Amino acid sequence: MEIVLIFFLILLFGIVLFLSYKIVKWIIARKVRVVGVVSILFITIVNATIYQLFFVKMKFIQSNVYPNLYLVKNEIKNRDSLSFIIKKRVVEKINLNFIANGKKYTENTHKAPYAALAFYTYTKSSKLSIFQDYGTAYFIDYEEDLSGFSVEEFGMYRSYKLATFNIHSYKKDSTQYYGLLEYYEKGDVVKIDTLILQKK
Repeated sequence: MEIVLIFFLILLFGIVLFLSYKIVKWIIARKVRVVGVVSILFITIVNATIYQLFFVKMKFIQSNVYPNLYLVKNEIKNRDSLSFIIKKRVVEKINLNFIANGKKYTENTHKAPYAALAFYTYTKSSKLSIFQDYGTAYFIDYEEDLSGFSVEEFGMYRSYKLATFNIHSYKKDSTQYYGLLEYYEKGDVVKIDTLILQKK
């Protein structure tokens, strides 16, 4: 079955390539066609840029199976601004106080998504991408799948990790706590913010 599918995809790619060649050859045959196509492409790019800048808003999507996991969709490109917004979201969740049910933020950090609060870039593969990973969107409704034909686990998406937040107690005073907010780029920590948490 897989061989037939691969053969079909190769055949489809060949047909698309052939048609693309014919269309390009037809376009460049006359100057007016070239000007028309370039104009359409220019207008399309300008419209897409305007739409992306002014109408597409960044949003946080909370996982239905991991309440402490947030996927950031349409994230802004400026990393400093993105970090500021993530920090604001963390402060909103923690409220800068070690709340009475604080254990919900400290327990099970050795389980997915391996942090008290975790932020990842929202990604989702195309329905036509048969051999690609599903994307971080998988974790909105499903837990990690570490076995089976299609494996989906957080380690596959390290490069899409944006930030993690964890709560720690001071060594000299275990009744006092602080939070570490670590920011990531391409899977590596690039910045750390410390939040002082006051117990109510």
